[in-house]
Amino acid sequence: MRNIITRSCITMLMLLLLAMPALAAGRQPQRIAQFPLVIESWQQPDASVQDQLETKIDRALHVPLNETLKAVEFIPEKDCLAAWDEAEGQLTGKVRIKDLAKPIAEKLNADLVVIPVLAEYEQYTTMSWYWDRGMILHSRAEVQLIVYDRTKDKLVHKKASDFFDDEYSSAGTASYLALNCMERVVNDANLHGFLWPLDRSTPVADDAKKYRQSPDFFRFLA
Repeated sequence: MRNIITRSCITMLMLLLLAMPALAAGRQPQRIAQFPLVIESWQQPDASVQDQLETKIDRALHVPLNETLKAVEFIPEKDCLAAWDEAEGQLTGKVRIKDLAKPIAEKLNADLVVIPVLAEYEQYTTMSWYWDRGMILHSRAEVQLIVYDRTKDKLVHKKASDFFDDEYSSAGTASYLALNCMERVVNDANLHGFLWPLDRSTPVADDAKKYRQSPDFFRFLA
């Protein structure tokens, strides 16, 4: 029985690989302007925390086998930042980050603009007034996620915040709060749902989707 399942999985994998060129040829890649983390707080997390926060965005926008499928194309960061500066210079008055998303998309011919923001990040400790308690940790974090879908002219702006005031705990640090907040905004925005489905138009792609969703196929890949 196991041999039968294995042969079936191999067959599905081969069919998927054969379908990939047709998938890639039948569509233009989705152009994504993914910005690095924008930090507005007066305290800043260290580089490792920034990397962890940005990794959550990377994972949500990940497309398996994209090198072959060419489903998405990430616009170079330097081009994104240049478009930001240009768009900001053309707006008057108080410019909010979410106001920049649409003009940035137009300047870059981007289908999707993704801007993660660390709006608050604060942490300090004080001595407790009570003899039987340790150091008190005070921390707060707020994360925002701005997503603009140019094909639908749709702007999504999600926020999440949290705070901690208690005896020191690793689960109360600003970095821990910020990472949880980033997870929440990514889920609340359904960021992965903004990616164009690979199976939106062709019968070949419909077959590929069926094979990819097979439990035996994923068990084989594991």
